Amino acid sequence: MAGVKQRRDWKALAKALDRRVEDDCFDTGAHEVLAGAAVRQLLVACSGGADSVFLLCLLYARREQFGLELSVAHYNHRWRGEASLQDAEFVRAIAQSLQLPFNLDVRPANEAAFTETTARALRLEFLRKAAAEAGCSWIAFGHQLDDILETQLQRIVRGVAAEGLAAPRPVARFQNQPTHLRPLLRMRSVDIRMHLNAVEIPWCEDSSNADTRISRNMLRHEVIPSLGEALGRDPGAGAARTRQLLEEDAIALDLLARECVPEAFDGAERLSRGRLAVLPRALLRRALTGWLACHGIVESISAAALDLLIRDIVGEQERSKQSAGARFICFDTDWVWLEEDAPRLFLEHVQFLPGESAVLSNGFVIESEAVTLDAKLLQSILAGEVDPGREAVFSTPADLPLEVRSCLHGDRFRPLGAPGSKKLKDWLIDRHIPRGERSLLPVVTTSGGEIIWVPGFPPADSRKIGRETKQALRLTYRRRNPR
Repeated sequence: MAGVKQRRDWKALAKALDRRVEDDCFDTGAHEVLAGAAVRQLLVACSGGADSVFLLCLLYARREQFGLELSVAHYNHRWRGEASLQDAEFVRAIAQSLQLPFNLDVRPANEAAFTETTARALRLEFLRKAAAEAGCSWIAFGHQLDDILETQLQRIVRGVAAEGLAAPRPVARFQNQPTHLRPLLRMRSVDIRMHLNAVEIPWCEDSSNADTRISRNMLRHEVIPSLGEALGRDPGAGAARTRQLLEEDAIALDLLARECVPEAFDGAERLSRGRLAVLPRALLRRALTGWLACHGIVESISAAALDLLIRDIVGEQERSKQSAGARFICFDTDWVWLEEDAPRLFLEHVQFLPGESAVLSNGFVIESEAVTLDAKLLQSILAGEVDPGREAVFSTPADLPLEVRSCLHGDRFRPLGAPGSKKLKDWLIDRHIPRGERSLLPVVTTSGGEIIWVPGFPPADSRKIGRETKQALRLTYRRRNPR
């Protein structure tokens, strides 16, 4: 952060950067949006790092060209103590020098110790709120070309379709939320820093970016360079082209799905099962996702549950009723439709990896950590001394990431020591858990849909710890600290 505390004329620095950088440096799609008449109020997400500082300066220098009114937003995760405070003040100083509105939020000190996943969710929540308050329909991010392969590798592990591997998109639209713009996806990180250095623009270097215990940093500093050496070519450039081609494919498939089943995207009350069943799976998946989105429940069904629904629709089963948030997805031999459930609250679906935290919509958090089983801990587990209401220790599943959701119709579970599996609903009834509370009780599953723990019960019998087990996964369920 050398020179950060000095007073600088950021207007002059922005102009100097603009003179140096090519006019066509922005991604074509993002450039078209910026040049469109509909864009006026734009929120720039600025961490203080090189990429977002570069973007903020260029957008400021070109604001009259695009007809933009800019605001700046910064989220302080409080991960690095004084250094995080300095980052926030650095971005505030840039905004003040450029005479732009500045929005700041800080993670409360008594909040859970968030990981990369949960921190990203909190930051996005803040940015969308700041955009709404500033009247901005657009949020600009500083993601650049090198971010693409990192994102793709992380998503491949989770298991995603073309839409997931086409991220980060230069223009990403969301229902009832601001559009995300990423104008820098054509530029490499090294070129961005070269331009900043050439005109003596400072930025904040986050020391945690060198911590290879963080998955994205491990990919950036070790995995991707090794991949390039092994293949003898630049994997980042190939990933960028792959992302573009997958986006083109995803757009084409979406258009085709809309032509085949337009009523699904219009939010029809019911869909023809026969018409859905003959579609290629890629189109069927899009039609169902679009239909569920129109009815506001797409977030209430997990990837595994959607796979199961698709399998049943094209299969031999004559009738089905599957829970999806506050509704049921039903079908018979002719139609697919939704039925209202009795008014209840449901958990929002969350995914997480070992070492990450899952922040739940019921006010609780599930924290996870990989543990080495020493003799003392192993004896405690085998003796049944682990409180199943707040903790579970079990062998680490291979089908990651883990998922948390509400209980679904037809869920079956076999807790440790049980003679066999039975419906989870029956287990909850046996424990005299009120119906209104059952939908807010978290159900932890693998990515394949296997239930491995429900707080209040021992972990799944299939994941039990034995005397030969050396490595395990510990989950802790606790109330999230209030602000």
